[in-house]
Amino acid sequence: MGFILAALVLFAAPAHAADLFLTGEREIYLAVDKLNAMGQLPGFLANTRPYSVAAVRAALDKNAASQGFGFDSQLARWVSYATTPTFLIRGTAALEADEKRETRANEGGIPTPKGISGRLSILAREEATPFVSAHASAATFFGESGDDGTRVGETAIEAGIPSAALQIGKITTWYGPGRLGALIFTNNAQSYPGIRFHNPVPIAVPGFFSFLGDVQYDLFLARLDAAPDRPVPNPLLFGMRLAARPNRYLELGVSRAVHYGGKGHGNGFSDWWKSFEGTHDNLEGFSGNQLAGFDVTLTLPFPSQPVQAYLEMAGEDEAGILGTPIPGPAKWAYVTGVFLPTLFGSAANDVRIEWARNHWRDNGPVWYVHPYYPHEYRGRVLGHPMSTDAQNLSIQGHHFFLPSTYLEMTLSRTDRFSVGPRKETTDRASTGLVGWLSERVRAEGEIALERVKNPAGLPDSPAEDASFRVALSYQFGSGK
Repeated sequence: MGFILAALVLFAAPAHAADLFLTGEREIYLAVDKLNAMGQLPGFLANTRPYSVAAVRAALDKNAASQGFGFDSQLARWVSYATTPTFLIRGTAALEADEKRETRANEGGIPTPKGISGRLSILAREEATPFVSAHASAATFFGESGDDGTRVGETAIEAGIPSAALQIGKITTWYGPGRLGALIFTNNAQSYPGIRFHNPVPIAVPGFFSFLGDVQYDLFLARLDAAPDRPVPNPLLFGMRLAARPNRYLELGVSRAVHYGGKGHGNGFSDWWKSFEGTHDNLEGFSGNQLAGFDVTLTLPFPSQPVQAYLEMAGEDEAGILGTPIPGPAKWAYVTGVFLPTLFGSAANDVRIEWARNHWRDNGPVWYVHPYYPHEYRGRVLGHPMSTDAQNLSIQGHHFFLPSTYLEMTLSRTDRFSVGPRKETTDRASTGLVGWLSERVRAEGEIALERVKNPAGLPDSPAEDASFRVALSYQFGSGK
């Protein structure tokens, strides 16, 4: 009987394709975060990204506050409007300048060449039929010194229904409540070729497990690169997340990453199972890398001042729990934060304070490093951009001029403990503006200053960097 009930829940949802919001649609993610933290999206699971358009639509349909006149209602109506098109293409041209070549955190691994450079990018999304959708993104960059290249971003085709969909292509994912970084998966690296099985829209669990409320699952299997510096070429990466929202105040999640296989190693189902069990990694003749953790988000939508607090804890590698042979995460790291979606009595202002740390008992680099399976793709960490043996404190605030237009200010300090004989400290300050000038024209700009004390851990003079970028986009699409 339980199986029959589960099957009914799985397949009774309306058959409608579920496109994903892409990395370049940052204003959608911010608006959804604000509405969720104000308690206006009670059944929405906000900590498994990318979000599906269908899930955001479903959450907004239940949001009675969108009929009001306050800024939060205006924000909800704007997001509802932004989720209407079933076919969308956006082209962007950008001009950038940087005193050094760098790859900014959580931007899909696209580098900014040293000096003056340009970037052309495109993103597209389509719900081809009620059961099939597709999305694509790509960027090409070119610098004055001849530094150029092309990166294909999130690009995949998806088939299924809101409660069970299969996606194939170049994928990326973000597990956890941290917004300036998460421990296991972010979009800090380039997207990777793989296959994903998930429910784009949360499922209300019936029967005995109804106390879990709405739930969401996400599983993927990807093949990583064969870079010369990768110890095992072409390893397999398995990711899994289960999340639940028992009520409007609480969201829970557990996440897992498993590296195994690759050239010269077993790549079959039995090898995956041994890796998944987590009990064979330290045995002779078998090698793998495990990361696992959990997160909790508490939403308190007080009328005078809504507050959202969250914690993610995860372990790199595995060890016996309390001295038993039962495997469990070890070498713990943390991300914790507080988000105030309104300030000074206005939903047009917000601030987020977030702290992350994987510096583990002065034992040197532990996180993201492994003699055979480092947790990275094409030279970029798949998790938190602070990298290994580090800690980061960030403060980010927004002021909205319109629901579609805002000013963003970010301050961050990152300490890295093992890059050299001394601790390296990086302070970064940035100010940016994102806004829609019309229904089809989007503008974005940012200026950033960075100062590094003891660069590479050496007692040298501080290194400084300044950068700016401006971008103009044109978008067109068709509605339902």
